[in-house]
This record gives sequence, C-alpha cells and structure tokens, in this order.
Amino acid sequence: MLYLLVRFLHIASAIWFLGGILARQIVRAYAKRTDDVRRFAVMSEAAGRIESTMVIPGNLAVIVFGVLVSLMIGAPIFGFLQGAERNWLLVSNIILLLGFLNVPLIFLPRGKLFRAALEDALAKGQMTSELRAHLDDPVVRVAHAYELVSMVAIMYLMVFKPF
Repeated sequence: MLYLLVRFLHIASAIWFLGGILARQIVRAYAKRTDDVRRFAVMSEAAGRIESTMVIPGNLAVIVFGVLVSLMIGAPIFGFLQGAERNWLLVSNIILLLGFLNVPLIFLPRGKLFRAALEDALAKGQMTSELRAHLDDPVVRVAHAYELVSMVAIMYLMVFKPF
C-alpha cells in the first residue's frame, strides 16, 4: 500500500511539474505578444509565480518520490554502473541532471539581465528594444525547449523502459 501511495505521488508530482512548465510557457507566449509594458510585467510575474508554485516544487517532488519508488522496488538507478542490464533509469537521471545545468548556467544569469531590462522598460513606460531582445534570446528559447523535450523523453523512458 505504501508503494502505491509513493508511486501515485511520483506520478501526480510529474503531472504538476509538466503542467507548470506548459502553463508558464503559455503565459510567457501571451506576454511576448503585448506592446503594453505594464501588462507584460503582470504576465511575466504570473509566469514567475507558476515557476515558484508548480515547476520548482513539482520538479523536487518528482525527484524525491522517484528515488523513493526506485529504492522501494530495487530499480537500478545507476544502470550499468551498478552492474544492471537495464539503463533507462540511468538515462532518465542524466537527462534530468543536464536540465539542472540550465538553471545556474542560463536561467539565473540571463534572468537577472531580463529583470533589469524589464525595470528599465517599466521606468520608460514602454516595451524597449533591450527587453524585446531578452524575449527573443535564442539560448533561453533552446533551454526552455530542452525542458519540454526532456520531460517527454523521460516520460517515454519511464513508461516503456526500452533498454
């Protein structure tokens, strides 16, 4: 019974996490379309709240409950590194860890620059070219795309356990 509860919490937190990623990106897409800097700031704040209430805690919960499920069933978290023949869980963990690198390398430093550009645009009362440049940052776009693709890849690995 405990196993089923932990497994349910793992799946529910994955839904919460992925739902947060999708909701945040939808809000960001709508925000990007506006020419009203105050409206943009409100939608940007909403995306930030989705990040802090769904994406971050959902991600942490997925990891905690996933590790617990793995330990409960004796799944080989480290695949061949621990002598196992199945490596889908190891690959899932690598994909997840690579995604974590986006936070200190991309999201945090570029987020600071974005916030400064947003404050400047709000002070000027208009969307500035600098703020628009941050909205079109190809590195951030690729990092967000990686989030979505990696989550789909991990879900595939978790469901089908192909190798």
